[in-house]
Amino acid sequence: MSTGSQITRIYELRERTTLDFIQSIRKVAPEDKLEIDASAVEGIYPDGAVSFAAAYQYFRARGVAVTIGEQSPDLVRTHVFEPMTIDRFVRYETHLTHNVWMYRSEEEAQKIADKFVEALVDQVPCENGVVDTFNWCLYEVMDNVFQHSGADAGFVMMQLHKHNRQCVIAIGDSGGGIQRSLALSPHEGIDRSKVRDARTAIEYAVQQGVTSKGKLNQGNGLYGLARASEINGGRLRIVSGRGTWSNDPQNPGVTDFNRPLLDPSSNHATLVDWRLHCSAPVRIEDALGRRVAGESFLDAIEAPEGYHRVGVLEIEEALGSRAKGAEVRTRLHNYLSAGAEMIVMDFSGVGVISSSFADEVLGKLAVELGELEFRRRVFVDSASPTNRGLIERAIALRVESGL
Repeated sequence: MSTGSQITRIYELRERTTLDFIQSIRKVAPEDKLEIDASAVEGIYPDGAVSFAAAYQYFRARGVAVTIGEQSPDLVRTHVFEPMTIDRFVRYETHLTHNVWMYRSEEEAQKIADKFVEALVDQVPCENGVVDTFNWCLYEVMDNVFQHSGADAGFVMMQLHKHNRQCVIAIGDSGGGIQRSLALSPHEGIDRSKVRDARTAIEYAVQQGVTSKGKLNQGNGLYGLARASEINGGRLRIVSGRGTWSNDPQNPGVTDFNRPLLDPSSNHATLVDWRLHCSAPVRIEDALGRRVAGESFLDAIEAPEGYHRVGVLEIEEALGSRAKGAEVRTRLHNYLSAGAEMIVMDFSGVGVISSSFADEVLGKLAVELGELEFRRRVFVDSASPTNRGLIERAIALRVESGL
């Protein structure tokens, strides 16, 4: 009888790492355990981190003896083995990006999606429609975990690449998978001939109106994401069961009958890997061919008179920090790009601001927009004489020196 443990070493977290992990589990005798040595992990990618977290939690929940040995500092920070949850979020302390998050309800999915939108708005300048499209697509795909997969939880990770203005998102689960969801659906209207193969089932699922829920669901989640990615020029790759599908014409995907599954009879798992170009405009209305009901992220700051008002006191924690000031400036840029014709910055109740904040937010924004455009669209209200003087001096110096 075999006793003891077997060790599997991982050096990076890509999707392939998860497949190797599943194969390693299959080789361990029931009375043994598998130890993961992750001390040398350096490269961590959202698709690998999310799929690995989902697989690890799946096997652990079923009593498979898997232990974690030493982890690299990068891996510890990413929370792959102990995913973050929204109840542990602390504003200005918890990193929203480069972390694996786990959610167990639609409410938790919505809260995480909202926080991800905040991070995007604060950190990356986005062109027209990008933020609202990101918001709609993100929640729709996260919610698919509960609408279609049958999994108890979903996993998501976001990376923001500020310099090239890109957002990378991976969403995964350990549920039944797209092919099984469609094939086992009792609802009429599903073309059964298109779900006999794993890849073609995914290709079918991204078409408009295709859903396993029949009339209970519009079937627009994956379709909207696919169309938005096409318009935006971003990358979309979906892996479910033994099938992969991509919007890359050079690599459209395959059905791999040798691909290891969590459980061939029940749990095929799904991974959605999405890269969004924040520098390319895209509107979800154009992707879906109709106006989408619901709020724009601008609605929260719209005043009854029609302009948009930003309460500076609400972001007072950022006032003494140039780094946080850059995030405020990015947020204002995104409000303007999303269609806000006029922004009023309300300084009511604000103490003396720092020169660095005035420069980083309003001085640099004046240069980015051009002083005339800045004066036409950005206004300061209820600022003390001291703060107004600091702001005007920062704008004058920055306009004179440039960025």
